[in-house]
Amino acid sequence: MQAGVNQIEGKNSFSLDFGKLGKAVLCALCPLLLGLWRPFSMTWRQGVVFGGLVMVIIWWSTGWVKKIPSSLMLLAIFLVVGRAPVETVFSFPLSDNFLLIIFCYLFSQGIENSHIAEKTIGPLLFRFAGTPLRMVIAVILSFCVTIYVIPQPLARLIIIANIVRAHLKKTDAPASAQSVLLFSVFLFYVIVNMAALDADIILNSSSVGFASLSMTNGEWMEYMLIPTIFYTIAVLALFLFVFHKQLRGVTLKPREQEQKEERQFTTHEKWVLVVVLGTMVLWMTSGLHGINPTYITLAGTVLLFAMKVLRMKDFSAIDVNTMVFLTAAFCIGGVLTSTGIADIIFSRIGRMFPGQFGPLYILVMILITMCMHLILGSNTTTLSVVLPALISICGGVMSGPEILMIAYISVTAHFLLPFHAVSLMIGAGNGYFPSSYASKFGLPMMALIIAGIFGIYIPYWTMMGLV
Repeated sequence: MQAGVNQIEGKNSFSLDFGKLGKAVLCALCPLLLGLWRPFSMTWRQGVVFGGLVMVIIWWSTGWVKKIPSSLMLLAIFLVVGRAPVETVFSFPLSDNFLLIIFCYLFSQGIENSHIAEKTIGPLLFRFAGTPLRMVIAVILSFCVTIYVIPQPLARLIIIANIVRAHLKKTDAPASAQSVLLFSVFLFYVIVNMAALDADIILNSSSVGFASLSMTNGEWMEYMLIPTIFYTIAVLALFLFVFHKQLRGVTLKPREQEQKEERQFTTHEKWVLVVVLGTMVLWMTSGLHGINPTYITLAGTVLLFAMKVLRMKDFSAIDVNTMVFLTAAFCIGGVLTSTGIADIIFSRIGRMFPGQFGPLYILVMILITMCMHLILGSNTTTLSVVLPALISICGGVMSGPEILMIAYISVTAHFLLPFHAVSLMIGAGNGYFPSSYASKFGLPMMALIIAGIFGIYIPYWTMMGLV
């Protein structure tokens, strides 16, 4: 009888795999069809590249093809068919961020292995974050406090995410609530980074450069700090509404064994704490001494290996799937720009602007920016393409900072799939939360972005005389 059940299960499993394979093969026709159709007067080569992108995005979102083979397929199409420059296709592995993320994986694993976080932050979280709402508020405050403690935004994200995950594992909260609260880490990381120029030294500084403006941290905060506080409250309300079923009635109490566990530091753990705090101090003062944060993280990681907090088996903490996926996702915008596809698409969309300035004009600007983001994926690449064009088109009726901020807000917390935000790519890729959360929250978030711009940011800018 049991053998019969196994045979049936095996048959069903085979049928399911065969169904996925058939759908994946059907999607593989996209490059051929778009290469023949050549939409928007593209060349056949541009059509194949665009079709390849559509194919792989479908694979990513459905899971019909695993991340590594699908990502490698996209990279091959970009290189062979698109003839994109190698440095553009492999811009992520060639950047400091690639090594920084790898070292942060290891450094964060070292913090988890040493139990430092649970002996310092853990008791505070158990005392003050006993409900989902308080937990999310604690996450938001953690990001605010560590802006200058951990200046590198991705390092800050990975470390705080690991601390929160380790803490939640020690609570009696159900797995569904834990995954939702972990999703909040990656969501509010983005929201908090909007408040100050220094909060995301990569994206925010790049955005100012793309708009050909010069802006200090104080000037950025004059536009963004106060309205972002109200915007954060609105996002928090939406988050609690969307995930109310998973969070209703949940408490974050420690399990019995956690309550009894001794939390005294050993001598070895005290030395580990010195290394961790020393690394953070160097991060915090990187603007003074000029040492690259990647080298600082590498040095801290090497010391943790020397202290045997990290071992060879901890290299498994580096998610190869996510790193390959990020390699493909990061280069999408650059490749579409270098192949001319981005210009073709934007030139068509740009005709949608109304003749007169008004709320509809701003709405069209927001929607165009969002559409480009859905295609290009990367926030940085989208703003690098959109901002110069918007400054050129809208500069006669709007100030440069206003154009910059509207485009920036339209993109920063805008996503439908994890690949639309690097934070979500890291979170979903490492199993912190299901990829479906991106769409579940991303759809209503799109409406909140538009409402936030018209109902919070623009009224504040007008009241303060900034526009």
